[in-house]
Amino acid sequence: MRTIYTKLLVTLLLLLSGHLVWAQGTTTAAMNGVVQDQNGSPLPGATVIAVHTPTNTQYVAATNAEGRYNIQNMRVGGPYTVRTSYVGYQEQRFDNINLTLGQNFRLDLTISESTTTLGEVQITATQDKVINSDRTGAATNVSTEQLESLPTISRSLNDFTRITPQATTSGAGISFAGQNNRFNNFSIDGTVNNDVFGLSASGTNGGQTGVQPISLDAIEAIQVVIAPFDVRQSGFTGGGINAITRSGSNRFTGSAYYFGNNEDLVGKSPDDARTRLPDFTDYQMGLRLGGPIIRDKLFFFVNGEKTKRVAPLLFEPGSAGSNITVDEANRVLSVANRLGYDPGSFSGIDDETLSDKIFARLDWNITDKHQLTLRHSYVYGENIDNSRTPNALRFANNAEFFPSTTNSSVLQLRSQFGGQYANEALIGFTAVRDDRDIIGDPFPSVLVRLSGGRTISLGSEPFSAQNQLDQDVLTITNNFNAFLGKHTITLGTHNEFYKTYNLFIRQEFGAYEYNSLEAFEAIGTADETAPGAFFRNYSRTDNRQQGAEFSAFQLGFYAQDEYAVRNNLKLTAGIRLDIPTFNDEPAVNAEFNEAFASRGLATDKTPGAQFMLSPRVGVNWDVMDDGNTQVRGGAGVFTGRAPFVWIANQYTNTGQMLGSLALTSGPLLEQIRFNPNPNTQPTATAVGLSDRTAEINITDPDFKFPQLFRINAAIDQRLPFDLVATLEGIYSKNLNNIYYQNLNLEQTGTLAGADNRPVYGRIQGNNFQDIIYLTNTSRGFGYSLTGQLQKTFVENGISGSLAYTYSRAKDVNPGNSSQARSNWINVNQVEGLNTVREAFADNDVRSRVVAGLTYNLNYLGFAGTTISAFYNGQTGVPLSYIYNGDVNNDAGRTNDLIYIPGNASEINLVPYTDRDGNVFSSEQQWQALDAFISGNDYLSDRRGQYAERNGDRLPWTNQVDLRLMQDFRIGQEDNAHRLQLTLDVFNFTNLLNKDWGRQYTATFNAFQAIDFVGYELGTTTPRFNYTGRGLTDGDPYFVNDFSSRWRAQFGIRYIFN
Repeated sequence: MRTIYTKLLVTLLLLLSGHLVWAQGTTTAAMNGVVQDQNGSPLPGATVIAVHTPTNTQYVAATNAEGRYNIQNMRVGGPYTVRTSYVGYQEQRFDNINLTLGQNFRLDLTISESTTTLGEVQITATQDKVINSDRTGAATNVSTEQLESLPTISRSLNDFTRITPQATTSGAGISFAGQNNRFNNFSIDGTVNNDVFGLSASGTNGGQTGVQPISLDAIEAIQVVIAPFDVRQSGFTGGGINAITRSGSNRFTGSAYYFGNNEDLVGKSPDDARTRLPDFTDYQMGLRLGGPIIRDKLFFFVNGEKTKRVAPLLFEPGSAGSNITVDEANRVLSVANRLGYDPGSFSGIDDETLSDKIFARLDWNITDKHQLTLRHSYVYGENIDNSRTPNALRFANNAEFFPSTTNSSVLQLRSQFGGQYANEALIGFTAVRDDRDIIGDPFPSVLVRLSGGRTISLGSEPFSAQNQLDQDVLTITNNFNAFLGKHTITLGTHNEFYKTYNLFIRQEFGAYEYNSLEAFEAIGTADETAPGAFFRNYSRTDNRQQGAEFSAFQLGFYAQDEYAVRNNLKLTAGIRLDIPTFNDEPAVNAEFNEAFASRGLATDKTPGAQFMLSPRVGVNWDVMDDGNTQVRGGAGVFTGRAPFVWIANQYTNTGQMLGSLALTSGPLLEQIRFNPNPNTQPTATAVGLSDRTAEINITDPDFKFPQLFRINAAIDQRLPFDLVATLEGIYSKNLNNIYYQNLNLEQTGTLAGADNRPVYGRIQGNNFQDIIYLTNTSRGFGYSLTGQLQKTFVENGISGSLAYTYSRAKDVNPGNSSQARSNWINVNQVEGLNTVREAFADNDVRSRVVAGLTYNLNYLGFAGTTISAFYNGQTGVPLSYIYNGDVNNDAGRTNDLIYIPGNASEINLVPYTDRDGNVFSSEQQWQALDAFISGNDYLSDRRGQYAERNGDRLPWTNQVDLRLMQDFRIGQEDNAHRLQLTLDVFNFTNLLNKDWGRQYTATFNAFQAIDFVGYELGTTTPRFNYTGRGLTDGDPYFVNDFSSRWRAQFGIRYIFN
């Protein structure tokens, strides 16, 4: 016992006196095992040599007193050759071993005595990717072969991470275990590469442009982890995505490629019109090259890629898929022209995205004990982004122009010390520059609300006028391993340092909302009235583009023991401490600080250093020690990273830097008239308020980063015909998640009638608009149960898998926005935004089926064909039914869940007149509304009750994607080149039948079912209209036009060796 403690002390001293460097996620593989003689006795002092054949990199380890060896920090991939050396015994050699990312390959060696000459026994070794001692929690590895063979058109990471059974693929990002995709962690070569500021829907740097963070040709392998009980992996409460990049070898290898598609490779629209797409272009081209600079010592790899996509927006007014008429669009255009503004076209609009990517990597075998890697990645993305749905039209100049540049460098040193100690040191630096801007001439933002929740937008995009973000992220990681008998001790630290400049002044040109087309048409006439709402933020300093600068860091320290209790039983126990800290103080607002001193809140007070512990324990048990039955799992705490924009909102919204107006009703709003000049928009003083009037964003001084407790339990069983079945369960419970409140809002009464929800109003007598307060909640949970079958047929080139997952996830605040006010106000509820209840999460997809099948056939001595298919079938995304309008007067027009009337007496429908002079009575509206409710299973079951957030669902969706890859080998076997032709077809079944493969969408997971048109005079009795104008073919959702069509892409690639 004293010996072990002495060795632990030595280990700690070596760590502290060694490399002062600190990575997140795994970047290497490992190998371990026992060397014994033919009688089962361990052989101490035996030498195990593993050679990475492509680079001749050697890893050497000696066995300890128990015959155990352990080799860390090995290159991912292979093939490896492993051989033993022990005097008086035959040498044994294993060939064709390939290591996956994060794998600790177990290879036990039995060698025989030789009484004559020393001989050699050669064996080919394989390890089951499912039943092996590495696995504890849910994880998915994507190999180089899968990256090359699985179907993909965009060549995006999502096309590969989606094979994870516990993933949810709806929307721009990908969610794991029902969590917000902002709670994922994405790293490349161990360095943070996700959008830590938190603006991108995809969660990656440059993701706001729609550009991939790295070329697929630069990636060697991908690993997705959801419940890793290795404390080295952290920074997420959703999933961790680890990617490692390619490297050079002793052979010059490379590839040039081109992938492209256009309107001729896309099916017709899924509606009855069956229209073709307008012209569009989508291509990706590039090359990669790797090889030796100094054979066996120094290697290089480079990759360059260009992409461009120009695609038309669908749902054009007047088309079968749009609920907005050409007449309505022309009426808006006429007003804009009368005001001297060109809003751009409302038809023939394209979305444009382009990118340039350059990647370079050097690998240096300094000695057989030390390897050094240096790599750099450059990504430039550019996007002109607009959007359109059946119920929402944006004119062309309401788009945004978004350029983004990311530079990322990583230096990694992997070392072995005497066979008993190993160290991995890594330092990375990433610089991101985003500069979002408007399209066309500056003009106030205008939103025209039509009946049925339909909208038309024009003018400058409200969030792009003053918007710039500069981020510098330094990542420092060190992992130190000591091999002490049956124990592998890991001591490590992971640290991230951030420096941010954020310029964001929303609606700086002024933002006007009109509750009808007629009200908008009255602008500039004697009949003009105040808008339905007016919003503006503006700089209170001499600098109109006033931004905020701040820095922060997150320190992480951890210790872990991986204990081989027996050859077939491994326990892992560790603890991790994360300490997020903000260095800089925001500005002091003395008036606010005095008013809220009793609550301990101050604008210059950010969350202090929080000590967040994450203990974890994992187990892997090969029950009979025969590789047939494996029990695995664990439990532990996972600490994530809050998007820094949520905290950064406090730096810009202290009331000192920016002033604001947010007028949604009342006498102040009545003073506002439309002003087309973006440079002379109203300020607070223009309506008689103090020049100190502002929105305040404040954070709980004890705010903690997202954290949850997660349990994972699984059993893997080998079945006849070498099938492997897995049953896996995951349960997650929030410990700390986000919760928003408005401290300047109070209840003023209740609605009159069957719907008697609370009514709110802004607290008067202060200089504050909204006071948005960010704090924590422990409410929310999720669970999933997965059954999976897998099999790989090495001998005939067939592999396949099939998985079904049932899951549930609930939360309080989905955290879908980067802005504090938006995160607070965009939660569908009944009782009020300050008392939001737990409900099904936006990412709650109940049932999901994924299946994959790949077949590879080589023939004629020079040709090979690969056919790969992937199926994704899942329950539709959740859906809420809300009012179009601010029923409870909390300033949110699209967040109030409807009351579902049981009969006509429970809703106050008032007559309305359409543009053609047709009058619709209360009775006519009730008949239409009653028919809609009766025809909807969810609504009809809840008559006399409130709709629930995410209570209903869109229909089940199915999608089958195919890849056909044809190879032609040119030249001799060892130096053969290959010409490769590919055809990818997404949504293949739609090619067979126009009604198959339909994908469904609802804007922001909600449908505005009933129009709120105000209160009865002097009362809180709400008045409503029901027009049904927002329905699409009678449904509260619509068919996503583009993704419901089959789409194909041709590719050509030349590969040389």
